[in-house]
Amino acid sequence: MKKRYQKPETVKQLEEKYFIFEYAKKSHIPEYARVKDKFRDDTANGLTKCIIRYLTMQGAFVTRLNSTGIYRNDIQKFVPNTQRKGMPDVFALIDGKTFFIEVKAGKDKMSPEQLKIKEESEANGASYIVARNFTDFLNKYNSAKADNKNQNGV
Repeated sequence: MKKRYQKPETVKQLEEKYFIFEYAKKSHIPEYARVKDKFRDDTANGLTKCIIRYLTMQGAFVTRLNSTGIYRNDIQKFVPNTQRKGMPDVFALIDGKTFFIEVKAGKDKMSPEQLKIKEESEANGASYIVARNFTDFLNKYNSAKADNKNQNGV
């Protein structure tokens, strides 16, 4: 039997902060009419959403990198896209620093292509984070930001 999901405190805090962030600019909407976004970090899509929303609130340029092919009705199959194999799930640029974030839920493991991208991006000065849950992501992200400040003498 699968264990029931218990939302971590970090995800609950994200929900509260995002609610304030999103509706601070929409003060004309009455409190009772505002809809709260729900966040979860127990699936790859849920964790990716948490990470993107968090980084957006930090002022980052952030986007999801989608490597899924495009389904073509005329030939009745998926056609691969042109993105390099093994690219991470999220790309972020904040304070002049590049972050690549690979989301791994459950027992997912990195492929050889993903490990090669990780190695190449770190060799070129980017921070590469493998996130298994939102708390894990926050710890690694804050650590990477602190390392960047120490390297730049700030």
